[in-house]
Amino acid sequence: MILKMRKLSLFIAAGSLLFGISFAHADEVKLTEESANGGTVYRLQNYRVNLLIDPARGGAVVSYKDKLGGNIELIQQAKYGGLCQDHFQAQPWPGELLEVPYVASVIKESSEECVVQVSRESSGTFLGEHYPSLEGVLLEKQYSLKAGSPALECRVKLTASAKNPSTLAYWSQNVFWAGGTYDAGSDWSFRPSTRGVRAKSKEKPGLAGTEDFLNDFNAGWMALIDKKSKSGLVILADYNDLKSLYVNNGNQTIEMLFNVTYLPPGSSAEFMTKIIPVSGLDNVITANDDFIAGCKVTSDNKGSGSVAMDFVRSVNPPQSVSLDVTVKSATSLDTVAQAGTLKVDIIGDTAKSVAVKFSGAAPDPLVIGFKSQVAGVAGVVNEVAFEDFFPGAYRWAENIDTDMSSPVYKGIRPIQKINLQRPSNMALRNPGKSNVWFLDGLLDDYYRMNDAVNLVTLNDRDLTKKRSFTINAQAFGNKLTFFPYDYGELLSFNYIIVGGVKADAVGPIGMEMLADFHNVGGGIIMLGGPEAYGKSGFEGTRVEEFLPVKIQKTGFDLADVKGAEISVADNLPMLQDLDWKGSPRVRYLHDVEVKSWGKVVLTAGGKPFLVIGEIPGKGRVACILGAPMGTVQNGQGVPFWEWNDWPYLMRQVVWWVTRQDQKFTLQIN
Repeated sequence: MILKMRKLSLFIAAGSLLFGISFAHADEVKLTEESANGGTVYRLQNYRVNLLIDPARGGAVVSYKDKLGGNIELIQQAKYGGLCQDHFQAQPWPGELLEVPYVASVIKESSEECVVQVSRESSGTFLGEHYPSLEGVLLEKQYSLKAGSPALECRVKLTASAKNPSTLAYWSQNVFWAGGTYDAGSDWSFRPSTRGVRAKSKEKPGLAGTEDFLNDFNAGWMALIDKKSKSGLVILADYNDLKSLYVNNGNQTIEMLFNVTYLPPGSSAEFMTKIIPVSGLDNVITANDDFIAGCKVTSDNKGSGSVAMDFVRSVNPPQSVSLDVTVKSATSLDTVAQAGTLKVDIIGDTAKSVAVKFSGAAPDPLVIGFKSQVAGVAGVVNEVAFEDFFPGAYRWAENIDTDMSSPVYKGIRPIQKINLQRPSNMALRNPGKSNVWFLDGLLDDYYRMNDAVNLVTLNDRDLTKKRSFTINAQAFGNKLTFFPYDYGELLSFNYIIVGGVKADAVGPIGMEMLADFHNVGGGIIMLGGPEAYGKSGFEGTRVEEFLPVKIQKTGFDLADVKGAEISVADNLPMLQDLDWKGSPRVRYLHDVEVKSWGKVVLTAGGKPFLVIGEIPGKGRVACILGAPMGTVQNGQGVPFWEWNDWPYLMRQVVWWVTRQDQKFTLQIN
């Protein structure tokens, strides 16, 4: 039975649109079934939005109108136009899920909420290429529209086949025209990043360029706004689930790329996006479940100015929002001006404006900080903190330095909270073996680790060796050529050599899985070099947690020890049978802090050179802190990597991290 909207609801909704009144709406949500293209399509509408879901076209939203924003069609009526389109990142675009039939059903139909589900099982094959990890994955997508809320919620559930695990990365694509028509000058995208909100149009992409894939995002939202009509869409997602925020350089899409996900057989993962229409804003500085805000800053470049903000509601209708505003110069961060508090009551669908003045700040460029408190309808108070970069008189007009790439100011990116689905039998698969995976980085060949591995496994024909390199995947940023996202493959290794690779190449999922490998007893050796430790980006991550040393926050942590000789600090059995007469020396050492449970084995110039450590019940870790760089004075020994016994030392380090204690007797106090 199709529900009919009460006349009173229509009157209230129409009145609020006509007079710009914002209050708790008493309308109903309505679902109707229609015929199109030889099949059934589903129309959902409430006081604010009118949209159409077509199961035959990949289960996408193929029509979307915002009643407050002029009731204009935002989706171009053509192939590949639509909201909530599905794609697997492993497959080339358009992939096997776009513009193909889905199975549809109505899950819920009431005056308060209507839910439509579409689903399809993946074959794992596209353009003649088979992707085994995608085979048999069931995609179930539920659309929910509620009475009194402008937000369309789209929940995607991915379930692996009952027989095999799956490793996949989901990509939600939204292709539409803000304002109903495309304009290269007035259609602007907005995305939060550690360098401020990245605002771009095709005509004005800024000196940093289009930045299609934004990888240093620091919140889970995106917006596409037509500045002329002050209308568009905001999309929300869980920050912890995201890998990248994508906008094509024509500003006709805003798309969420989600992190790689490992699914044990029969298990599921869910991803939620929320689509909220915006009317009355020509920019977006922040977005969350409670409110969406735009901002305008003025400055006299002498430390005085104003901050004006426009607010509209989001998924929820907050009773009030108050924001404490601070202003500081990007080049003089110690000078902070308290600009006061912005406060608005009962935020609704139409924009509310408020402003505050500031003085006592340093000259441009400025960093505007906000700390808000939101009072909800149930009396619950939520806190939200965010900031933005204001260039003002800054000559580059964007948050970059004179090299056209380095930021003048960079905020802190919150560490993502990763929730992986782990197999029940988390244990090394081949205990006692010497299977190795080497994450190879800049200058790592000088460490001669391949020679050491060969010494360890002279007669082992069953040895498994894998090697990864960092590549620049263009818009996708740095990535590794190989990563065993499948736990079965990861746990088949006994030790991992982490060379000079960057944290962004490993990624948050990779770092979480490395921590899992360590937690079940896997051995890890970390090398030094120009891209390691302080330059790696591992400081403060899950990787640093299991290291016996603490990485400095500084980006450059190499100390020049002038070719100091390497000396024995603790004559452990792992140093047995080594000939130190060759006088191995080192020029550059990573300056680190040894943790309480770390043991210094070798030193040079009074600083640690080799540190080992073991957390009870977990894996063993060894850190080589010497970088294979620089020269030593003639006649005073050799660089450590050229020392004849260096591969033998590394062999014995491998023995230790892989618990091959039968090779020697090792005691650690």
